[in-house]
Amino acid sequence: MSDDAPRTVAARIGDDLPRVDVIELANTRRIMHAERHNDGSRMPMFIPTPSWARLLELHCMGDGGQPRLAPSRVMDGLERALGRIMTEVVRHDAGQDAPLRPVYEVTSDLFGAEGPVEIRMLVDRTTGVACMLAGPPADIAALPLNTAS
Repeated sequence: MSDDAPRTVAARIGDDLPRVDVIELANTRRIMHAERHNDGSRMPMFIPTPSWARLLELHCMGDGGQPRLAPSRVMDGLERALGRIMTEVVRHDAGQDAPLRPVYEVTSDLFGAEGPVEIRMLVDRTTGVACMLAGPPADIAALPLNTAS
């Protein structure tokens, strides 16, 4: 089995996950999908739009403004990396027979220098769909996520 093979781990969604208008955040381009392919077997993944801009700066623009990677390749890598992070978070909590928590922090070089990546588990208040939001803490803090209803 390759590292990119899908892994299904059942997750319990806790009642304490914040209910946020994820659709509105996406429609106003404050967040964006962090995946190109989702067959419905995993929760949708999002990142703050400034985090995507940072990834494009890091991986698409070389010295002298010469392109290095196509944005589609960066998105593919982001999708795989966040999928692995989400699998580990869910696997850990499932092993503890615990529901998903609202906030996690992992150390990763995903968004640049080795540092914290904040993971937020949210429920869209309109659809009831659980979602994962990931990014540097400053980008996450800039979002209106404490508007739970």
